[in-house]
Amino acid sequence: MSEVFPKAPIIEALIDIRTQLPENVSLTDLEKLHDRIKKEYPDKRSLGLWGGLLELKGEAPPRAETHFQKRGYSFFGADGTQVVQFRLDGFTFSRLRPYTRWEAIVPEVRKLWEVYKTGVRPGKVSTVAVRYINAIEIPSKDFNIDDYFTSTPKVPEGLPPILENFFMRIEIPFPEEEAKAVVIQTPANKQDPLKTAILLDISVFRQLTLAPDDERMWEILEKFRDIKNKLFLHSLTAKTLELFR
Repeated sequence: MSEVFPKAPIIEALIDIRTQLPENVSLTDLEKLHDRIKKEYPDKRSLGLWGGLLELKGEAPPRAETHFQKRGYSFFGADGTQVVQFRLDGFTFSRLRPYTRWEAIVPEVRKLWEVYKTGVRPGKVSTVAVRYINAIEIPSKDFNIDDYFTSTPKVPEGLPPILENFFMRIEIPFPEEEAKAVVIQTPANKQDPLKTAILLDISVFRQLTLAPDDERMWEILEKFRDIKNKLFLHSLTAKTLELFR
């Protein structure tokens, strides 16, 4: 059993299931599913991507167009700590602060997945993933990053030893689970005047082909949670882990 940290730095935990839906499933079908969860998830918002076009033609003034390509809907829990996405390409559940426990989240995910699965009847599951975004708050503005992280970016020797910003991304295969993990470290956008927040973003995913009701999907996600825990513990020093106890 992994250690439970009373002051866990998790700001968002996600379970993502990518699917292949029948061609006749529409955005309207996804929107109708809200009726089945509206009591617990009353707030509905459109979900999609913005795109743009800039046209230059002769001496004419440039013409710009923007458009929003809707992909589905986000439904927000009444207290703002849980969000579920029903999309044309899949399903995502997010738990925001305060994080509870994996064992408390999975039953809710399974319940919502059942609503999505029975409502739009995906033909198959193509990818499953877990993602945990942590904000590691170092109680100082002047510190040695090696004291807090086991793997860190370095300024080349001979240059000023000042690191104002960084983005470090590593990919790690886990052949036994046929999975891949991505670990990202980068400073958070919002900073406290007395602290330094560094994001530790851990994703574990696998591309596969499963039937939507195959119980093995949940077994795989459970293994991914164990991998995520291992990556978290091995990314941080003992000094950092003490901050969460």
